[in-house]
Amino acid sequence: MRSCVWDLECWDLSPQFGPIICASVLDEATNKMETFRIDKYIKKGLAEDMTDDKQLCLDLRDHIETFHCSSGWFSKGFDMSFLRTRLVLHGERPLKEHLHLDCIWYFKGWRFLKPMSSKMKHVAEFLGLESKPDVSPAVWMSAKGGNKKALDEVCDRCEADVRITQAINDKAFELGLVRNIQRY
Repeated sequence: MRSCVWDLECWDLSPQFGPIICASVLDEATNKMETFRIDKYIKKGLAEDMTDDKQLCLDLRDHIETFHCSSGWFSKGFDMSFLRTRLVLHGERPLKEHLHLDCIWYFKGWRFLKPMSSKMKHVAEFLGLESKPDVSPAVWMSAKGGNKKALDEVCDRCEADVRITQAINDKAFELGLVRNIQRY
């Protein structure tokens, strides 16, 4: 069974106002990370500007659908619905329902463990994993404007989030926290 871990970075928390800046997908079998960046789509003529994420959304959807199972951090609460909404806004079909694991729920306290908070940063620290990088508001604003250096920093954070999520997932399995993986 092929599985992946993925994450989005967006302009805004609302899919109607926040195009996707980048998305990273890690193939767990090969450990190969693929990052979809809006600036690359502009450079290739597949997007008009930083707000035109249609082809990025399509490519991301199609790539995720090549896997039997995916996972993310707070992905059931954000990433999955965000991508599905962006696709529908573009007049396209949403991401298909598939097996999906979102380990945030094992660190909220009312199910299994209760670190300082269920934020990825705190869970990673609690488990002694790679630290989640911070991105300043000024860098986010520059990335929205297409600044390459700022986009590099945002993409680095996205890839780190994927690596950290994979490490947390591994630890959740090791600790016996994962009881089942559901379709979402």
